Amino acid sequence: MKSFLTSIILLLSVLSLNAQDLRTYEAGADEELEDVASKFQIDLTTLKRLNPNILNESDLSNSLLVVPTQPNYSLDPRVQLIAYDVSPKETLYSISKAYNLKVKDLKIYNPFLTERELNYNDVLRIPTYELKDKDLDINQSIKNSEFNSLMHLVLPKETKYGISRKYGLTVEQLEDLNPGIDEKEIQPGQFLNIERPADTSETKRLKNKNYAFLEVNSENSIQSISENYDVTEEELIESNPSLKFEGMSVGLVLKIPQAEKINYSKYKQFIFEDKLRYFDTKKIALMLPLNLERTEIDSISPTSLLKASNLLRISLDFYEGIQMAIDSARNKGIRVNLDVFDTRNNPSYVREQLNEDFKNYQAVVGPLLDPSLKVVASYLSTDSVPVISPLVNPNFEFNNLFNTLPKDEEMQEVLITYLQKTHTDENLVILSDSISKPIQRKYSYTFPDLKVVNQAKSDYLQRSDLRPQLDSLGTNWFILETQNLGLAESAVGLLNSFRRDGFDIRLFTSKRNAFYDNEISNYYLSNLNFTFPSISKTQLLSGEDKYTETFKQKYGVYPSRYVMRGFDVMMDLILRLAYAKTLQASTEIEGFTEHAENKFNYVKKEFSLGYENDAIYLLQYQKGLKVKALDLADFLVLDVE
Repeated sequence: MKSFLTSIILLLSVLSLNAQDLRTYEAGADEELEDVASKFQIDLTTLKRLNPNILNESDLSNSLLVVPTQPNYSLDPRVQLIAYDVSPKETLYSISKAYNLKVKDLKIYNPFLTERELNYNDVLRIPTYELKDKDLDINQSIKNSEFNSLMHLVLPKETKYGISRKYGLTVEQLEDLNPGIDEKEIQPGQFLNIERPADTSETKRLKNKNYAFLEVNSENSIQSISENYDVTEEELIESNPSLKFEGMSVGLVLKIPQAEKINYSKYKQFIFEDKLRYFDTKKIALMLPLNLERTEIDSISPTSLLKASNLLRISLDFYEGIQMAIDSARNKGIRVNLDVFDTRNNPSYVREQLNEDFKNYQAVVGPLLDPSLKVVASYLSTDSVPVISPLVNPNFEFNNLFNTLPKDEEMQEVLITYLQKTHTDENLVILSDSISKPIQRKYSYTFPDLKVVNQAKSDYLQRSDLRPQLDSLGTNWFILETQNLGLAESAVGLLNSFRRDGFDIRLFTSKRNAFYDNEISNYYLSNLNFTFPSISKTQLLSGEDKYTETFKQKYGVYPSRYVMRGFDVMMDLILRLAYAKTLQASTEIEGFTEHAENKFNYVKKEFSLGYENDAIYLLQYQKGLKVKALDLADFLVLDVE
């Protein structure tokens, strides 16, 4: 996977490259990258792309390079190779599975693997393939849409048969809707027309059910399944359109509708009180980039060290929150044996610290940043020791890795769902910057009547850009998707001026950037009932929370969001280990957990490794500068009530 950008990994069989196009070459003494490029008649930029692990162009002595077998070779511009340090115990199979590749795809870009076995000291080239619009996931919003005419974005590995089944069509019907695809295979990034059957009250009811999954064996029949799971044959066929056309077959995985009340249990809070059963001392490791060497953490002078590094400041705040959580857990009768390790923000140093003793921890919190986190998660993956990522969403996957931050895509999904479920006849308008165009397309495919604001002058927004899209008589729901402070400030100011002129306007965004805190008037946001998804509810801090008050009494200031993040992550971990034998077992909890300013609902990833937190707040500015957390269950389960 690719750092800092959401990339879509494809099976590279869609490309024309084959194993004979590349080979391995060991650079000689004093040989430079330009010399190698000249020798193999290849563009220097392409050679660098083929060897992302080469950092120093002038020192290649005995380096293992990948070079083309033919002159004038060009690498497909859609492919980017990233360097991957192989860890002990990893295999080609485990790496290929983690990156959703075939082993043969790895061998294509790492030709030395055809000559020998994988070595844990190897640096692999991992191919990634990006769609034209990064972060584009139209189908996430389509699944919430109630419209019959849709556009489906073809994703990696999807087939005409699989897409047909998804929407209850036959392959022939899909081909009729998309002339030309009957003569050739569909390609990732291609859009297909979809016509869904009109919803009846019965199909709409079924669509909002939760499902169990059953792999069909030779003893199953539609009749036996309907009897055992208390569903009708019609419900089974409605939930599994392929049964209409393909019938039952061994190995087929069926969706079986379950009781509707389960559908929204994840949106109800789970309370640990009176449910705690395991009061043994919890053994937990904490790994932070303190760079303290021999300095004991208890002897740190915040006054002298906080100025040294922003990362250090974050680490110390996070640690302070963790100590608050341990103190609170002690009051509940739960003791914690916490071992703190300084990572020095150095993956090599972290690797040196790891030993068999780490496999005795019930969980490891941190490291905070990707490179060191990957080393720890990889080392402990075989023994399934949970590794918690508290502050970042890493760009790699392991079976034991717990991501505590909801993804941006989940945040977008919550807002789009809210709009879709509560929208009646409001006038929907969107304004986005160039970076946010992929998000705009999600809205456009969910709401075909969405109006788009186009700026007459790219350098600044004018009142005349907005006026044609606004309804002076009805209610306007204005979606603002931008990472540009100037555009956001202008838009909010202009929308308030329209509001003073009598326009009814509400403002929404899926990504509330930091500049909303200090650069944009809270009065304006309050006037517009600004609504947005959020990982935490730190905006709601009023000084009345018992944890924040305790912190203020001790230090004279209210805690930072990193203090509260440390408290919530550790408090949730401790209580889960007191509720269930393992952190993995605690993920069976139905509902989210909440402590101070963050909430958690860990779910096992369906198509990849590890666990992710999908618990999100939806916050809304109210009159009087107040901010309210909306109850997700109030709108997400409207159809089942």
